[in-house]
Amino acid sequence: MKTLGPVSALITTFILVNGANAADMPAKAAPQPPLATATPWTGFYVNGGIGYGMWAADTTVSTIVGTCASCVTQVQGGKGWLGVIGAGYDYQFTSRIVAGIFGDFEIADLEGTIQDGGPFRAGRIKEKSAWAAGVRAGWLVTPRTLSYINGGYTRARFSSTDMVTTITGASIGVSTPATNFNGWFLGGGLETSLTPNLFWRTEYRYASYNNKALPEINTAGIIFDFINFEPRVQTVTTQLVYKFNGGLPAPVYPPIAEVPTNWTGPYINAGVGYGLWTADESSINPVTGVCTICVTQRQGGKGWLGRIGAGYDWQFAPTWVVGVFGDFDWSSAKGTLQDHALFQAQAISGDIKQRSAWALGPRFGWVISPGTLAYANGGFASTQFSGTTMFNISPVTPTGTSTQSFTTNGWFVGGGVEIAFNLFGLLPKGFFMRSEYRYASYENKTLSDTGSITEASVNFKPVVQTITTSVIFKLN
Repeated sequence: MKTLGPVSALITTFILVNGANAADMPAKAAPQPPLATATPWTGFYVNGGIGYGMWAADTTVSTIVGTCASCVTQVQGGKGWLGVIGAGYDYQFTSRIVAGIFGDFEIADLEGTIQDGGPFRAGRIKEKSAWAAGVRAGWLVTPRTLSYINGGYTRARFSSTDMVTTITGASIGVSTPATNFNGWFLGGGLETSLTPNLFWRTEYRYASYNNKALPEINTAGIIFDFINFEPRVQTVTTQLVYKFNGGLPAPVYPPIAEVPTNWTGPYINAGVGYGLWTADESSINPVTGVCTICVTQRQGGKGWLGRIGAGYDWQFAPTWVVGVFGDFDWSSAKGTLQDHALFQAQAISGDIKQRSAWALGPRFGWVISPGTLAYANGGFASTQFSGTTMFNISPVTPTGTSTQSFTTNGWFVGGGVEIAFNLFGLLPKGFFMRSEYRYASYENKTLSDTGSITEASVNFKPVVQTITTSVIFKLN
């Protein structure tokens, strides 16, 4: 049931947003932008934009007779940019409810590693493209802002791979073929009207694909082993949507009233999220300093997180807000740390987990409508990873070595949307809901793999991508 994490997070987000209404907190200082008028949501649309994504793939290796050659499941990782185009049709059923169908296509460059740890060979593999078709259902938080969830069928294509020895990087004349993966996706986002026909959409999507046994084939066409490769992909995109506002006639509903919101003041926040990390790895002999895994490989990890924080915002103009904040995450994003053993005849690996992270920085926001703030943020970040007990990958036996837990510092950039809400009038004034994407890059750490014997040292440089949903209480 490991794939239910993002599903539960998105359902939680939607439940929160379904209760969203513009808070009736009176503005105290800055004048407010004009209140929104009714926005036509029914009609056909086209969309296009860019985004960033990561994938984490559970991998093992099987022989041609079906027995495991690398019996320990390892998590490989990948990351990169993508572009998306699509089209769809929405229909507004009530003053609050919008539903529709859509399809889209991504051109991607999400590069990572696929490997066979027994003979120390690996290659670069990319998610090159993906397409999806599905449905979405949304709730109008304000007349101009739609919060929605979506889901459906998806198909991704990963590239072929030319395998090299990880010790020297020399080609070994073995490859894996390009392969299509089928699966499902679940996502959600916010869409805001900029003009009567032009909309801005920010969307998170989690895709789970089926396992494929990729053959390792030499130049003579002989299959050596099969690499079992089961990817999970997490993307965030920002898009422009053009609605033609045609098609079937829709009922006319009165606009939803928006009340001016005061964004100035201190606040506290708490929420949950899901994240992926990837880490570029290599190994060196701790005595000679010579690399033992000279080809950088990309490991991965995935899991839940919880977040608490606090900050202060100042609305210095009718449509502009600035602030400072700090927050702390508890994380369970588990993946793989790998080493090239000096005293074993194969690679060794173990589970490693991102345990926590904290961040400090400023944010800058634009008031899209009286109750909706879009913002960007960035600043300093620090994270802690667990220690790792190392095992031989085939057969699965202890090596007597381990690495210690460590902390590494870095920077982050992110952004999101914040909406005033009162959960159908059940909450007092001052509550907001926030959905935020964050990308954090951390410094390289050299980890000593020691114990009854001393193995090679591992260079580990992680980047982390998270999506969170938080509830905020402003103290003004």
